[in-house]
Amino acid sequence: MYRYLKWTIMMAVLLMAPTVFAAVEVETLFRADVGAPILDVATQPEDGLAFLLTPKAVLIYAIDDQKTVDRIAIDADFDRIAILDNERLVLICSKSDALTVIRFNRIYDIDLTDRIVKGPADARVTVVVFDDYQCPYCARLEKFVEEQILPQFSEDVRYAIKHFPLGSHRFAWQGAMAALAAGKQGKFWEFHSRLLENHNQVSEAKIMEVAGELGLDMEQFGKDRQSEAIRKVISEDVANGRAIGVTGTPSVFLNGKRISNRDLGRLPELIIRELDR
Repeated sequence: MYRYLKWTIMMAVLLMAPTVFAAVEVETLFRADVGAPILDVATQPEDGLAFLLTPKAVLIYAIDDQKTVDRIAIDADFDRIAILDNERLVLICSKSDALTVIRFNRIYDIDLTDRIVKGPADARVTVVVFDDYQCPYCARLEKFVEEQILPQFSEDVRYAIKHFPLGSHRFAWQGAMAALAAGKQGKFWEFHSRLLENHNQVSEAKIMEVAGELGLDMEQFGKDRQSEAIRKVISEDVANGRAIGVTGTPSVFLNGKRISNRDLGRLPELIIRELDR
């Protein structure tokens, strides 16, 4: 009995031991005045955004840039906010029993100057895809766009590719250089489609094989795919993508509005919605 009593006392002592907290270092990164009282806040960490609810508007605040990048006007006395998804906010007034859901879309400026674009120059809808030639989802999307979207909306949609080679893909950058080099000989789209069809086999050998099958001038192709001008185009595409929150591929924008990957199957519906505006 004494033995059990001893163990009971020891356990009690252990359980009653004082909690030891680690030291916490706190650093204020910055303070900002947004020009209005902040009633509530919701965050979108993946895009580095904070949605600040104020009496007359929701301010979209970019944390890294330390500035308000957009404003959504509201016309009721809301005092709570929550993010439902990438395009919907929930607003609540604690003085009533109702909630309001609003849809929002940030419109980004995507520079297509001197880029190869498929479709009518005066098309009312522009679809831009940030692509990687070793991305299986990019290959699937390309097939969908080429086989369904462009035939269905041939007079209303123009289609552009922005290159966003991921660091995890060894030959993605080389693939982008090669596609743009093929474009110098009027074969960008053919090369682009063929390389994505072989996204799981992209290599130096596959790049040269596709170039040969398309009948490219191989000497000129070799020079162009090493050029600083083409390298600059890709670097600009990557910088443009990062500036508007692109972190992976495919990233799709419809008239400057980002389309979530789960909504890509609804692309025809979203295009029709744009045409009906």
